[in-house]
Amino acid sequence: MIVASLVICLGTLLGAGAPPAAQKPAPLRISGVVMQAKVIHADPPKYPEEARKKNIQGVVTLDVVIRKNGAVESAKVTDGPKELEKAAVSAVKHWRYEPTLLNGKPVEVETQVQLGFKLTAPKEKGPAKPPAHN
Repeated sequence: MIVASLVICLGTLLGAGAPPAAQKPAPLRISGVVMQAKVIHADPPKYPEEARKKNIQGVVTLDVVIRKNGAVESAKVTDGPKELEKAAVSAVKHWRYEPTLLNGKPVEVETQVQLGFKLTAPKEKGPAKPPAHN
């Protein structure tokens, strides 16, 4: 009987009888179309000069986790031209979203973002207009 009590006490002291630590719930998966409407702030990505010189264009797809407060926690590239990946991740990490509520409480969200990179031809300047005479 004394031995059994000692084992129970030691087990409790060593954490054997303690409940497991609470795990962080997985983010709620919401479509990119729905989350696009919740964007509060989204600076466009800066076109990488090397990609511009090589005429590299395309769409970069990212899996994004958004914190309860609407800030982007992480952005991971899942598809797109390698030369455009860093610019896409850098831009999206500064985006802000309206917090997503579930049963009135803010929750983390996982979504997909697609950023298009398209080069435009420089605008040609027409012939110079002569100065106006007064």
